[in-house]
Amino acid sequence: MKGENLLKSHDKRAEAIRFVFVGGFATVLQYGMYVVFVHAVGTTPVVSTLISYGISFIANFFLSSYFTFKSNPNAKKGLAFTLSHLINMGMQTGLVAIFKGIVGPTLALLPALAICVPVNFFLVRYAFKGKRFQ
Repeated sequence: MKGENLLKSHDKRAEAIRFVFVGGFATVLQYGMYVVFVHAVGTTPVVSTLISYGISFIANFFLSSYFTFKSNPNAKKGLAFTLSHLINMGMQTGLVAIFKGIVGPTLALLPALAICVPVNFFLVRYAFKGKRFQ
């Protein structure tokens, strides 16, 4: 798939690739903002985490809407997006608790992400497109 088609296509594979790019950007944005708030602003790590997550979450919502799923954002989609992320966070937390006993705490997030990222893609896709897992 050529770069231009990737940006414009409504194909599920193109959406999945854009989802990975947007998620990667949101992660880098969150970490960058975290570092700025901890070191430049001087807020505590917990407060910095909350602020940086909020900034990243908002950016992720709009990028997912306009870029990943070619959709217009609205309150209903925002609520569904929020719910999908709460489900994702709960799944990650539970799976890390399980996997830490199997692979250790350092690696526990990796298998959790391997399960949660694809599930989150379908949840977010449903939030924006209202389509089931077709």
